[in-house]
Amino acid sequence: MTDNRLASKGDKHAETAEKPVFRALRMCTNFRAGYTLPSCGARGAAEVAAELERQWPERNLPFELETVHCMGKCHIGPTMKLIPAGPFILGARTKEDVTRILDLLEAGDFDQAAQEFAEPKPL
Repeated sequence: MTDNRLASKGDKHAETAEKPVFRALRMCTNFRAGYTLPSCGARGAAEVAAELERQWPERNLPFELETVHCMGKCHIGPTMKLIPAGPFILGARTKEDVTRILDLLEAGDFDQAAQEFAEPKPL
């Protein structure tokens, strides 16, 4: 069994957790059923995606931004997910939310981003 912690070369007692490696932040922008059912698109995903695209070039993020049409969380979006196997980031609605998420991602604080955006804010 392999431990997920690494020891530095000179110090067998110094342990640090490996940072996950992600290749993309996916953002759902889908509208469902003629805009009548809950969906990321109906909950403001287009505006969030536009703000992500506006701020993205200013950031030093080691992965790409992708938009997709569904991640199966229509009722609690807008939905983002770090790919592969990363956490969901849910419910961002404002420019300030996007800025906070990008600050956390840029700092490598993926768990904090998922905790702060674990559930959508009420409409």
